[in-house]
Amino acid sequence: MMLLASFVSATFGASIAQEKTEPAPGRGARRLVVERDRDLDPVWHVYVVQGNRPLERRWSVGSFGGRSDAHALRETVWTAPDRIRMTTREGAVHEVTVTPGGRPDRVVSAGR
Repeated sequence: MMLLASFVSATFGASIAQEKTEPAPGRGARRLVVERDRDLDPVWHVYVVQGNRPLERRWSVGSFGGRSDAHALRETVWTAPDRIRMTTREGAVHEVTVTPGGRPDRVVSAGR
């Protein structure tokens, strides 16, 4: 399976594109990262990354999209140093709190 994934990636290019990286207000080592699959049914993945390479830690905050355009991710913003707001195209709002260590209090899934 890994060999097939490597072949597809090498043949057709990377299937994930980074769309946004935004540092948390007042927290230099914490950032929000949004990536999008380049598939026919795009899926957006939202992560919180704490620290710097090579020791950085990464946690999933949410996945949005798939077959329904209504679940596509329209906006992702920090509303506080420890709070993220994600809004879909249909207007659904999801807020997640991030612990002092960087871990989100929950993971959101819309349309998957």
